[in-house]
Amino acid sequence: MLKLIAFDLDGTILRDNKELSRRSLEALELAAGKGIRIVPATGRLYSGIPEEIRTLPFVRYVIAANGAEVYDAAEGKVLRRAELTLAEAGRILAYIKGEPAILGCYRDGKGWMDREELSRMEEYAQTPKLAEIMKRVYTPVDGMENFLKSSDHTVQKLMLFYSDLEARKRTLERMGAELADLAVSTSVPNNIEINAREATKGGALKFLCEYLHLNRRESVAFGDGTNDITMIRQAGTGIAMGNACPEVLKAADQVTKSNDQDGVAVWIEEYLTGGH
Repeated sequence: MLKLIAFDLDGTILRDNKELSRRSLEALELAAGKGIRIVPATGRLYSGIPEEIRTLPFVRYVIAANGAEVYDAAEGKVLRRAELTLAEAGRILAYIKGEPAILGCYRDGKGWMDREELSRMEEYAQTPKLAEIMKRVYTPVDGMENFLKSSDHTVQKLMLFYSDLEARKRTLERMGAELADLAVSTSVPNNIEINAREATKGGALKFLCEYLHLNRRESVAFGDGTNDITMIRQAGTGIAMGNACPEVLKAADQVTKSNDQDGVAVWIEEYLTGGH
């Protein structure tokens, strides 16, 4: 029996215009009404989750920042943290020096970016809508290295955004081997995301299932990007969106329709009517 549904946001439950469709909302409401826990699992910060999802009355637990944080919205507290140390963050900064990309940082539940790089966001965001969202997420700082050294707080995630997709591809392939002690993934076609090794959506889902005394076989997870692969594999049933990258399609147990075709809703509707 299904007891938990976890889903990525961008490219999964959200359409390409970054909106939650009426059909998807109604499917989530229907599942929640059956007693199934609804868990957003995103690379975004908790505060960066669209209000229409974050404020749903049945959304209590959230996996944020690729698993760096498991948050209990009802209690207003973090249940699990898995963050980059300052030494790891400094090593990453040295490693990416000279990359043709801009760098974003999640720290203390907020987004930060070098002031000059933030001013060039439109060059690196995939769409005007994404640029608008990112400008809301990031606060400008005067130099990322100085910012990281300004306190002893750990870092939830570092992200690179590229306008040159071939450069991004080369760096991503290299990072997989040279930063093997960290969690390197992607969520959109022009980014690279770097987390602590333990900060994965799969690790967060495993923790949450244990915390809620659920068997992982009672969970299902939906995703489209490589940052979803650990969750796809950890869930009892891992489902790739029709628009998912090849690595996710290979890892998944099933494939549903694309995000723009409300693939999550389609699967939930079929499950609740005995189609799965």
